[in-house]
Amino acid sequence: MLVAVVVIAAVLVANPLSSLAPSQKSPAGSFLVMLTDPPTVPAGTTMLNLTYSNVTLHVVNDGTSGWLAVTASGTVDLFSLVNMSQTIASVSIPAGSTVDEIQFTIVSVDAKVNGTVYPVTALSNTLVISIANSKVGESLSGVLVDFNPTLVMIQALNATGSTVNYFVLVPSATATIVTSLSRAQIKVGKIIALSPDNREKLVRVVESFSQDLTIANAWLSVDGNVTSLNVTLKNEGPISFRISGLTLHGRFNVTAMGESKTLRGTIPFRVNGTSLVPLLGADTASMVTHGLTLKPGQNVTLTFSGVLGFERIFRPPIGLPGTAEPMWIAIIPIVVSPIVGNTYTLRLMNEGFQAYNVTATS
Repeated sequence: MLVAVVVIAAVLVANPLSSLAPSQKSPAGSFLVMLTDPPTVPAGTTMLNLTYSNVTLHVVNDGTSGWLAVTASGTVDLFSLVNMSQTIASVSIPAGSTVDEIQFTIVSVDAKVNGTVYPVTALSNTLVISIANSKVGESLSGVLVDFNPTLVMIQALNATGSTVNYFVLVPSATATIVTSLSRAQIKVGKIIALSPDNREKLVRVVESFSQDLTIANAWLSVDGNVTSLNVTLKNEGPISFRISGLTLHGRFNVTAMGESKTLRGTIPFRVNGTSLVPLLGADTASMVTHGLTLKPGQNVTLTFSGVLGFERIFRPPIGLPGTAEPMWIAIIPIVVSPIVGNTYTLRLMNEGFQAYNVTATS
């Protein structure tokens, strides 16, 4: 997260747009930043709170372009935004400007599942989202961000062989310029029902982005404990897409201390350059990854080859009262493997939604 803040600060220095002075031909208007959210969550989830900060807009006006910092930070209850929109910021932008990107930082996420509150690891802490219909043509308009995350429950085994759960948020978002807003929406924090027109706009944007950025090909193989995954992405659209990760869904063999269980679950992968970095358990929660940007006409193959697994530290219980804590500990390796012959679903959930089925081979 610290790196993300530094990167955003560097962008603001390199592309200053601290003021947007309106000309007589382009009077300033109110421009709102609004958030809507239909989350996908496991059964038993009753709370999903997201804390955000560092909201910035990429604005082009009269030949000047740069990132405009927006005073917006806070915590939203994502369950309260199903079919609703919440205004999180209001700024002044000259009519006729182009607002083509928005970015913000995910500071933290908490979820309550079956009565227990869990800290959640975000697959990506910084989102950069392209904005459709990016021309600002009215005195009251805004950007509506459809933040549609998936809360993934990862099942694993602990040192005693019991099943434990970890949670990862896989963010996905699209955004579009919207008009025909009410003056009441200027108030930060205002929540109103999504209009049918704006809901339809978001659907069209998702459909368009899903056609532009595609999973062109993929293969998955297993050799002993070593899993290899190759995924080829192609951008056939007119804009660049930022890719932060993908997920692999299906049934896996999970082995610890010589015992194996078959569990259905999801393995999230972060993108670091062209490498796929698996996110398992809580061990890699602080890992810094950078994603990649796929420009129009480009394609890229993302790869992983290695052992899908992690380690747990096992400390034996203390004996009778007054006895010293045991000095030894055990490092328990936990290995997760796809099952040869099973079909798995790859999902790329960044801007739009892409899915691809792949069968594990030996």
